[in-house]
Amino acid sequence: MRPLVVNPGGRLGVDDIVGREQEIRRYWRILERQGLVLGAERRLGKTHIVLKMHETGRDGFATFYQDLESVHGLTELVRALYRAVDHQLSGLKRAKRKAVDLWSTVLPKKLGNLDLPEARNNWKGLLIDAVNDVLEAVGPEDKVVLMWDELPLMLHNLHKREGADSVIQLLDLLRSLRQQHGARLRFLFTGSIGLHLVLRTLRVAGNANDPVNDMHLETVPPMVEAETIELASRLLCGLEHPPSDVETLARHLHKAIGGFPYYIHHIVDRLGELGRPASTTDITASAEALVCADDDPAHLAYYLQRLSTYYGPEEARLSLIVLDAVASQEGATTMDNLINLARHTLPEVRDEQVRETCLLLRRDHYLTLDRRDDVMAHDFRWHVVKQWWRHNRL
Repeated sequence: MRPLVVNPGGRLGVDDIVGREQEIRRYWRILERQGLVLGAERRLGKTHIVLKMHETGRDGFATFYQDLESVHGLTELVRALYRAVDHQLSGLKRAKRKAVDLWSTVLPKKLGNLDLPEARNNWKGLLIDAVNDVLEAVGPEDKVVLMWDELPLMLHNLHKREGADSVIQLLDLLRSLRQQHGARLRFLFTGSIGLHLVLRTLRVAGNANDPVNDMHLETVPPMVEAETIELASRLLCGLEHPPSDVETLARHLHKAIGGFPYYIHHIVDRLGELGRPASTTDITASAEALVCADDDPAHLAYYLQRLSTYYGPEEARLSLIVLDAVASQEGATTMDNLINLARHTLPEVRDEQVRETCLLLRRDHYLTLDRRDDVMAHDFRWHVVKQWWRHNRL
C-alpha cells in the first residue's frame, strides 16, 4: 500500500485520488447518452472525481475541464473556454496536428475580439463560435465533454453582476447547443450550492423554463466504507510516526467522520502533530476538535451562512427553526414532533410551512427522511454537520 501525503483542501494528483471507480463508471455511462449535472456538498470530493475522469480519460471522449468559480461575466466565460481548450488540446492524443496548429491561430483572434467593447453585446455569437471551434478541432470521431466545475456559483455571481436575464439567456443557449450537437456535445456541470437554487431564483424573476431537463441529475455520495478505510490507511502510513495497527485506526476514523475525504485529511493532519503514533482515543479527540474548534478549520459554518445567501428571508428563518429543532433531538424525529418543536419557537407557524421547509432542506442535503421503527422521520443527512450545529446553535 503506497503511503499518501496529507493535503487537506489541496489539489491532488490523479494518482493520489483514492477510489471512486464505481461512480466514475456510472458517470461515463450517462455521458454516453446525455449531459450530466453532479450535485454534492462541499468536501465530498466531486472536483477530484471530475479531475480523475478528465486525467484518465475514456476512449471515444475528449474532455476539457474548467473551474468556473472565478468567472463573473459572460465574456469571461468564453475567454476561459478558449484558454482551457488551448491548454489541453495539444496534449489530446486524438487531436490532429492540423487542428492543434489551426487552434493556435484562432486563439489570439478570438481572445482579441473579447477585449472589444462590443464583445459584451455579442457574447452569444462568441460562445457559439467557441463551442463550434472545439468540436471542429477535436474531429468527428470523439464526443466532446465540457466539464464546468462550480457552474452554479458562476451563475450566482453572474446574476449579481449582470442580472437574471443574462443567466436565463446563457442557460437557454447552452440547452440549444446541446440540442444542436446532441450526437457529440456533452456538458458535465458540478456545483456545491445546487443548480436548483439558481433555477429557483430565476423562476422568481419570471423564467418558467427548465433549462437542464435534458440532462441527468446525480448526487455524489460520500466514499464507501472500503474506500474510506483505504484512504485513511494510506494517509496514516504516510505519517512520520505511523500507528502499529493502521487498519483499526482507519476503521475508527471512518466511524467517527464518514466518507468525507477532506475531513479525513484534516484529522490525519492533526494526528501528525502528536509526535508519536496515534491511538483511537486521539482520533475521537481530533474529530471532536474538528467540529468544535473556534477557528472552524472544516468550514462547517458554511452550512449556516449559505441559508442567508441563497434563501429568502422567510425561508431562512423557517429553515433555522426546523434545523434547530432537528438538532435538539438525539436521533431522528417525526414530522408531528417536528411541527410541535417548531411551534415552541414560532407559535403561528403552519403545518404546511414546516413540511415545505423540510422538503427544501432535504433537497439541499441538510436533512434526510428515512423510516425508523416503521415511522418516517427526519434527521441531519451528515452526522458531522449535526454535531457542529448542536455545538454552535443550541
